[in-house]
Amino acid sequence: MLTISRGKRLSIGLPAALLGLWLGCGTPSVVPMKSGPAPAPTTPEEGQSPAQSASGAEAPPPASCAHGLEERASVDIAGGAAAYFYEDRPSLGRLDSGAGYVYLDHDTQKAFVARIESSGAAKSVHEIVFPDKHERSHVVGAFRGSDVVVASVVYHAQQEADIELVRLDAQDRPLWSARIDPSPLLDGTPALAWGRDDIAVAWTRGPYPMHESVRVALVDTKTGKVKRTFELSAGENPGVPSIVWDGEAYWVGWHSRETRGNVEIRRLTGEGLTGVGATLQSGLNPVLLPTPAGLAVAWDQDRKIWLAVLDAAGNPKLSPRIVATHPDPIATPRKPILGWDGARFAVAYEAHFHASVLVARGPEALITVVDPSGAAAPPLTLHDEDSSGEMPAVLRTGKEWLVVYNRDRLQKGKTPEIVAARLACREAPAPSEVTSNGPCDARTRPAPEALRLPPRAVEASVLQLDDGAWAALLFEKDEAVFVRVDRDGKTITRAVLPAATGRREPTLARVPGGFAAAWIDENGAIEVGRLDEAGAMRKTTRLPGDPKTSKPGLAWTSKGLVVAYARGGAVVTALLDGAARIVSQPAPAARMPFQPGDCALGQGPKGLLLACVTGTERTETSVIRVLRLDETGKAIGAPSLASEPNALLRNPFVIGTAEGFLIASTGPFAREVITIELGPNGEVRRPERKLLSSYGYGAIGAVVTGKDIAVFGIDGQTIAERTVCPE
Repeated sequence: MLTISRGKRLSIGLPAALLGLWLGCGTPSVVPMKSGPAPAPTTPEEGQSPAQSASGAEAPPPASCAHGLEERASVDIAGGAAAYFYEDRPSLGRLDSGAGYVYLDHDTQKAFVARIESSGAAKSVHEIVFPDKHERSHVVGAFRGSDVVVASVVYHAQQEADIELVRLDAQDRPLWSARIDPSPLLDGTPALAWGRDDIAVAWTRGPYPMHESVRVALVDTKTGKVKRTFELSAGENPGVPSIVWDGEAYWVGWHSRETRGNVEIRRLTGEGLTGVGATLQSGLNPVLLPTPAGLAVAWDQDRKIWLAVLDAAGNPKLSPRIVATHPDPIATPRKPILGWDGARFAVAYEAHFHASVLVARGPEALITVVDPSGAAAPPLTLHDEDSSGEMPAVLRTGKEWLVVYNRDRLQKGKTPEIVAARLACREAPAPSEVTSNGPCDARTRPAPEALRLPPRAVEASVLQLDDGAWAALLFEKDEAVFVRVDRDGKTITRAVLPAATGRREPTLARVPGGFAAAWIDENGAIEVGRLDEAGAMRKTTRLPGDPKTSKPGLAWTSKGLVVAYARGGAVVTALLDGAARIVSQPAPAARMPFQPGDCALGQGPKGLLLACVTGTERTETSVIRVLRLDETGKAIGAPSLASEPNALLRNPFVIGTAEGFLIASTGPFAREVITIELGPNGEVRRPERKLLSSYGYGAIGAVVTGKDIAVFGIDGQTIAERTVCPE
């Protein structure tokens, strides 16, 4: 065996080493361990799932796929169904006349097998008839010739479940079924491999709710009778196994949660373990694929997808390397699936977007191609920006790749699909930026150097000035910085402000002769400061707050500086003069139906508009409510609802227009910008538009500016603009 550790570097050439440094982690070193005799390389059997065996390519692969893949065609193969795999891997494999795909329907909880033509269209979709009618889950399949074998977990009691196996003929009729090694314990998530004279089933077992061991049963292909059963591990809380047949023996891989998260790989014959294997230090969701080039292993670790290739003795032929990352720092690429075209690997995977316990946006399904040297091509996202994707599986068919994945599963207002897409290698690089063809297209441009902010490290308020320049108030750790840049991005001013400890939620506004800034101090009070044109702090004033005080709004009027913020379940307003001295003390302006959060103020044709994010009956959603104020900050009328419920809105911004107001707000991860156009009295004239932002996590918030009314967002590198146009 061998141990792959991350302690020492392995010399792999300058480009790969620089890639490892750029990604912030070293290249894992390889330390060989004891291994058994190395069998001669073999050619895997045809017709199995790509997660189980690699079929030989039907046509020579292209000379290069360095530019990645592009879609040639796609089709829904399941008529609006959504596959539900829990933590399983999707099952796609070769059949005599195309491919097969096994899935469990999310809505009906019935299992199906789809037979797919080379074009990607479904030739047939049949429900799988199981003799046992108990509830089941974790349905997976393996393929050989025209037959399909299906394994699933069948629940006989709350804390008792077994593995059931069914073999289907070419018409998807059951040939036999069998319970595999039944016990009073809880069996979980099986994996299948079709060998020479038997079918191997790997699964986990343990007392509810934990699993303690990995087991493998060898089953007679003609009768379903269990020939032998092996226990490969015990007491290590294993993850979902992967099992493949290399033409001579089986390889089994799993994630051990009890051994520091290692990935364990073992070689198994009908006589038991051979003593050949490997241990990869740290990793999740391993998947195996035998090829003439060696045993490929892919897994996810530290928000990256890794790949290694082992020889028949378990020694590395291609050392572990990163083959996929994601530009969004909260993305988690995971659950890789492997394919092989005779020269290179395809790696399909999904990316989820979480921060803490919140889901920032829908998942993505992606695929990349890795050449024999381990270099990965640019990844392809398999769906549009406004869609989501999950659980991709990949298989080489003829001259193209066949990828099957879930699109828009559980997406509100969208019809789910199981999509089969045909992909081929790009002949030229994909365009990195589409030139705008109209006034409503999105554009990006480099952010000024002074505004290139490290995601997760700062809070900021950014203000675009009348001449196209920018001003910003940045909070990073214990430092508060005022920055001004001109329209060309040149830094005009950078001033460090005093006593920044504990400050949060900055807000910036233009006032005569300089700027007004506001923030929440460490005790929940509002501090308002007066800055001159160079950013020097001239005076600060403290307004009372409470632990629920959220981001304040500022606006300059003919009467002075109006400050609005949430306190005690109400929105209070105060009036200050141009030197940040109190003219009128904070007083309640309005009570909202739910606790108000971030607030913003804007000056329009008939005075001020206050916009605040508030809660709703559902804890995971929020809305924007608006209230008109006079020049001193006193309420005109009552608050009104301006938006439909959305997920956790933040950072509202209000600007006056010739016809009224426009509000922009972002979600907590800036994946959408909500814009609402209102009339001069605060009435909604056009419902909000959800614009998928191109600037992503780390955005400061929405800023509305210009006579065409563009929405801006800034992250560590770019400013993204999108003009708000009629739908």
